[in-house]
Amino acid sequence: MIDVIIPTYRPDMFFIACLESLQKQTISFDKFKVTIILNGDKEPYYSNIQLALESFDFDCSLIYTHEKGVSNARNLGIEKTINPYIIFLDDDDLLTENYLEQLFLLVEPSSIVVSNVLGFKESKENPIRDYLSFENSFQSNDLVKYRRYLSNSCCKLISRELIRDAKFDTNLFKGEDALFMFVLSPRILKIISTAPDVVYFRRIRPYSASRTKYSFFKEVEIGFQQQWRYTIFYIQNISKYSFALYISRILAVFKVMLMKMKG
Repeated sequence: MIDVIIPTYRPDMFFIACLESLQKQTISFDKFKVTIILNGDKEPYYSNIQLALESFDFDCSLIYTHEKGVSNARNLGIEKTINPYIIFLDDDDLLTENYLEQLFLLVEPSSIVVSNVLGFKESKENPIRDYLSFENSFQSNDLVKYRRYLSNSCCKLISRELIRDAKFDTNLFKGEDALFMFVLSPRILKIISTAPDVVYFRRIRPYSASRTKYSFFKEVEIGFQQQWRYTIFYIQNISKYSFALYISRILAVFKVMLMKMKG
């Protein structure tokens, strides 16, 4: 079975569309459970979610935490769920109807299954190519070559056995997804993709948390924090982690810092 973990903060109308995409899944409803973690302000959002859930048939739990932040919400979701596979879903994104079924069909031990990814603004009928988009299916044990698929925690099916006691870093403002996947990387033996028609649609919103802009000095501080976290994990488990993957993560953060300097 699959746990679908959805963190949400002050959910709006896009959240309902996200739930509707789960209602339309072709997989049997007894094969997955949805866990919503409302974080930050409680009302009227908690009551509104409870009311909205009456319109859906899938199994769902609603959890509230006063502590704001997607990382804390995801950690709580991992802690409060028990199914062997996990999918992280952002509360304004959408899934194709075959999404859960196709990812579940492809799962193998010590693997992650990734889907195609497309962005959209007003309608998913007008998709925008994403850096995670692909046109042909693939399977590979070369994590460095396909490292882009380790840059976030969404858009994929992850075995709980791979996660174990790993946590999202609640002290990072950015890059917590990539760090989380880096921590899992020694246990990931293969990356398996779905067919291109299995799509995670990412809603492009200018004021989303991932697009929040900070001052130049704050961006540099965040970049150094990320590099330090990677380095700590790598040094503590130097025999387990791929040096090439570690360097690629450090360089990726450095590249972003350079872009901020030029910008």
